[in-house]
Formats: sequence, C-alpha cells, structure tokens
Amino acid sequence: MILRNIDVQNVAVQQAKQTNVTKEVANQQVQPELKAEDNKKGSLALSSYFRGGQMVHFAGHPCSKSDFKVKKEEGIPCACCGRMMMTNKGVQNFENKAVGAKGEDLQNLLTANMEYFRGTEKAVVNFMLKTSKANPDLTMKGIMTQYSPSAKVLLEDEQKLVLSEVSQKASVLGKDNPVEKCVQKALKDIKHSTDAHHFERKPFLKNLVEVTNTLKDKELAGQILDSAVKLPMSKNSIEAFIVKYGHGTKEDKDIAHRLAQTAISTAEHIHPDTLGGPDHTANYVAECGDCNSKRGHMPLEEWMENFPNMPRSVQRNIDEVTERIINGNLGGRYDDYPLDIQATMNRETGGIIKLEVKNPEEIDKAREERGLPKPTTPQYPNKPQSQPS
Repeated sequence: MILRNIDVQNVAVQQAKQTNVTKEVANQQVQPELKAEDNKKGSLALSSYFRGGQMVHFAGHPCSKSDFKVKKEEGIPCACCGRMMMTNKGVQNFENKAVGAKGEDLQNLLTANMEYFRGTEKAVVNFMLKTSKANPDLTMKGIMTQYSPSAKVLLEDEQKLVLSEVSQKASVLGKDNPVEKCVQKALKDIKHSTDAHHFERKPFLKNLVEVTNTLKDKELAGQILDSAVKLPMSKNSIEAFIVKYGHGTKEDKDIAHRLAQTAISTAEHIHPDTLGGPDHTANYVAECGDCNSKRGHMPLEEWMENFPNMPRSVQRNIDEVTERIINGNLGGRYDDYPLDIQATMNRETGGIIKLEVKNPEEIDKAREERGLPKPTTPQYPNKPQSQPS
C-alpha cells in the first residue's frame, strides 16, 4: 500500500522577549515600568497591554488553569482556529472505546470523532478507516504494526534526502568535517535500525546544534540547521506517525490518545503569563492544545496574523460558552465572563476583535425565559469595576 506523506505547515512561533512587566496578585492593577530598552525593543506586548499609557484592570476572578471551568465543557470550539475540542474526560472515553475496537466498531468510532482530528492526525485516521475496511480484523495497533515496515521504507527515504541536503551544505567545510560525521552516524543508525534501536530525530538535532555552535560561519551554521529540521516527525508525516506507533509497547489506548492530543481543550492566557498576564478568568479562553502549544508566549496581536479567522472563532467560542453559563453549567461566578473577555480581547488586539456578548442582566433574563434557576454560587467577591477598553 502506498502511504501519502502529509506536509503540515508548522506555524513559526517566535518567543516574545521578556519585559519588566511583573505579574500582579489577583484583581490588582498592573503598573507599567517603561524603560529606554523597552522602547528600543518596541514590544508589541507592551503596546497592546498599556495602550494609551493607561493602567489596566483584569476583571474576573483568580483561577488556576486546572480550575478553569470552560475547558471542562464538551462541544466548545477553539477560540483560535475554531475547530471543535475534546475535554480530558472526552479523550479518556475515546481511548477506552478504542481498546480492542476493530471493523465497524473502529470505523464508527473514528468517523464519529472526525471533527476533532487535526492535520496529520486526520490524515492518519483516514488511512486507518480505509485500511480497516479492507482488513476488518485489525485494531489500531494492528494497523500500525502491519504497515509499519512499508512506512519505514518511505520514512527512511525521506530522512536520507534531508541528510543528503545537510551533507551538501556542509561540504564547503572539507572532507570528514564534524557535520558530515553527524550525518554518517545518522545514516548508519538508519541502515541498522530495529524496533529496539533506530534513528531518532531529536538526539540527532541536539548533537548537530552542538557541532554547528562551534562553526565560525554562523550563516552557514544556520543554513545547515534549516535543512536538518526538515527531517519528518510524527507531527507532520503519516509515515513517521505509523513507524513511531507501529512498534514497541504502543497499544490501542496510546495511539488513540495521540490522535486526540492536539484537540484537547486547554486554558490559554490571552495576555501571556510571562509578560504579566494574570491567572484570572478574564485572561483565559479555551483553546485546543495544537494552537496553545504553537503560540507559545507570542503577543495575541502578533499571533493573530497566523489565524485571520480568529475574530469569528472567538465569537463562536464565547457564544457557546454563554449558553453554558445560562444553563448553569459553570455556576454563578462566570456571569460576567462574556463581558470580561469582550474587554480583554478588545484591548489586547487593539480593537480588531470586537465581541458581541450578553451582560449579566441579559443572561438572567435568558434564564427566566427558559425557566432556569439562577446559580446560587456567589459571584466575584470584592470584584473591582472593570475599566472600559
């Protein structure tokens, strides 16, 4: 069977530079301390965080990421990419159903959860569906194991092409240069690879970085690394995925978890915590693990360039969350959450994201119209008034 290599675009996430913004305790004002070096850096984070030189309140209530209730709700779209997310509980259910599933049971399970899979994971699932129909006696592990040898051949061909490019870039350093020695060792590992011992991308890159750091020509060193990072991995290659999960101790549950991993709902700081963003509900939105990990600490205004559909995604997210608030799923402390996120998003994106939300009175009215009781959990005690954005 011919396997199709999937090139998934990796969003380049640049680490935002640290500033002198300190993380304040709950519900306190954040005081800017702008220095000449900050102006020189031209921090996008500071320009959005202290827009107009005004002090900013983060409303909401203090909350750890693990206690953020929104991420525990099933059926919430990601505030960044807009795709559906799974909760940790949902992932566990998916894993449990995957154990031993084969034939129609496996096909129905994968089809029912198709909307949750991303990029390479979705490509792998489509491969599993096609393979399961032709081989109904195979489980997830069986599919990976049976096609791992074929995938290994294709993966190694791709690895050799990349290593050849690395070798060619380093040829100006002369015969038997340190980069070439790294390449030859990698080729040897590929040639003699087994389930117990095989070529691994991460150790190779780590070793190559150490070698290129000794080169005087830093431009050449950068070009060599640019080529080396093209080595396929399970995040962007079907072959690499199948090889990784087609040998060793990987079971149905492990494979199912990996397929759903990028769709797990997480609590994402709107304003990065490393740049002073507090652990407050007003500074959290629910994002999938894929978007959360790729963004890193990039300021929101800059990150949005990768997702121009984000204004629509955040609106869909907050609309769905508001429904859960009205229904009482989140208790009484989240009635102000839509307003808080509206203010935070407006401020952090320089007015690009302008959400239409319900205020607490409109939420109460919606409950009355539906005959729903008001949650008894007290709302934000000693909560300061939110400042207009």
